[in-house]
Amino acid sequence: MRTGLHRAIAFSAAFGFCAVASGPAAAQDYGLYDGGSYFGSDVMQSDATFEGWWLGATVGGSTVNYSTSPGSFDSDGFIGGVIGGFSWQHGPFVIGLEADYMGADIDGSGSVNSGVNGVKVGFDNLADLRMRLGYAFTNNLLLFGTFGGAWASSDIYMNGPGGGFRETDFTGWSIGGGAEYAFEKDWSLRFDYQFTDFGEETVNFQGGNRQTFDPDSNSFRGSVIYRF
Repeated sequence: MRTGLHRAIAFSAAFGFCAVASGPAAAQDYGLYDGGSYFGSDVMQSDATFEGWWLGATVGGSTVNYSTSPGSFDSDGFIGGVIGGFSWQHGPFVIGLEADYMGADIDGSGSVNSGVNGVKVGFDNLADLRMRLGYAFTNNLLLFGTFGGAWASSDIYMNGPGGGFRETDFTGWSIGGGAEYAFEKDWSLRFDYQFTDFGEETVNFQGGNRQTFDPDSNSFRGSVIYRF
């Protein structure tokens, strides 16, 4: 379950290292860096800083609540992977499409059927496709909201009478928002929150038991973005 997450974190770390290593050199190439502090200055002269294709690495944390009818239980853990998309900018207004694919290590456990059975659920992989709408308050600061669809793959274990193991996919919708700060011509830092309402799924275990799971998640992520 953790293999995908470890690979995602490794990619995120490598991408972030490239951003830090190439930053000052790239700024000098564009005549934007004079040896002083780059941060905090409205250095981008273009009014379309956020337009075009972009790709980044993202990492963060997530909590998931499972309604099991009756009852509920929670899980939490880490997420990390890649994010990318395309944005159009007209003046301060930004509209675009974005997608991400992440490995996850989000595990939780609880009891169902009046305590007769125990369950353990873990999210392995997550993916989203969203529309992004934003407003650039300065040339290098964008505030935005997102809305779209979501998918997650999970491993579900049930012990006790009628239990077993199943791999299950959940789909649903997500809504969120955040901020992106362009600290150099082609590089940005991004932070966002996302709420996802997955639809319920009824799982039929090998032992004959049936159980319905209805997860919702809250995620916070930080990302390093490169614009092409």
